[in-house]
Amino acid sequence: MRRGSREHTVPGDRHYTVFEPAIEVESGETIVVETINHMTPVVRTMDDLHPHGSSEYQEREETGPIAVRGAAPGDMLAVHIEGIEVVGLPHAHGWGPLGDVYPQEPRAFPVQDGRCWLPGGLSVPLSPMIGDIYTTPADPSPPYFDHGGNRDFTEIRPGNTLYLPVYHNGGLLVLGDVHAFQGDGEVFGEGGECAADVTVTLEVDRRYHSGRPLVETPDALITLAGRGNLWDSLRLAVQDMVALLERVHGIERGDAYVFCTMVGSIRLGCSMSSKGDTENRCLVGLSLPKGAFR
Repeated sequence: MRRGSREHTVPGDRHYTVFEPAIEVESGETIVVETINHMTPVVRTMDDLHPHGSSEYQEREETGPIAVRGAAPGDMLAVHIEGIEVVGLPHAHGWGPLGDVYPQEPRAFPVQDGRCWLPGGLSVPLSPMIGDIYTTPADPSPPYFDHGGNRDFTEIRPGNTLYLPVYHNGGLLVLGDVHAFQGDGEVFGEGGECAADVTVTLEVDRRYHSGRPLVETPDALITLAGRGNLWDSLRLAVQDMVALLERVHGIERGDAYVFCTMVGSIRLGCSMSSKGDTENRCLVGLSLPKGAFR
């Protein structure tokens, strides 16, 4: 199986402006993508942690771009997440809504028997997910993250498929910012940040044709939309789901709207604790059970 090396990363100051693929794959091919994290490429001890703002600190970089042969503007890129192996120690230097009351220092968390151990003798099972994943957008300064990006949505995890709109030939997929665990909304401001080896199958999709990301789980479809406030994000997520039900399942839009709003559940992502940066921060996922369409 081929690998996308963590040596091929997109520098933070070149987001969305790297068009030469680090690796090119066939549609339907499975590869391993090696990712780094933002405090050091792989955290193995506390000495590897560099606080935000320190001279050693560098903003994280994501691996890619990855081109998929046959992907063209107007298509969707299906990213089937087969598995995520955590590399090194999970760590965090977050803040959260009470960061002024409970100030935090950077810390790494030991892992034993499939669980990550946090302060106070508390632990959580490893449940890795991809925090930042996108297709390179047409606009190098996109006003919103309709192409993907730093979404920190917990359902972008093994067993699920993320669909992303394609803007350039090949799609030019970039991914990183893996978390070993995280709750919905990333309330701490960070998850269990970690390097990882991410196994994905990449495939050109011409079924969904959505202008924004979509997640498919074994049991649900989830439309994702992010704007500067919760209401606008929710409206877009509902709008996208209504259009999807009409296009894919032939349901009249008015009927689809009633179903979406009466049955759909809201999921949150994208660092809801960032009080000073509301633009793009209110990510809403509208989840519908797939069983209704069988």
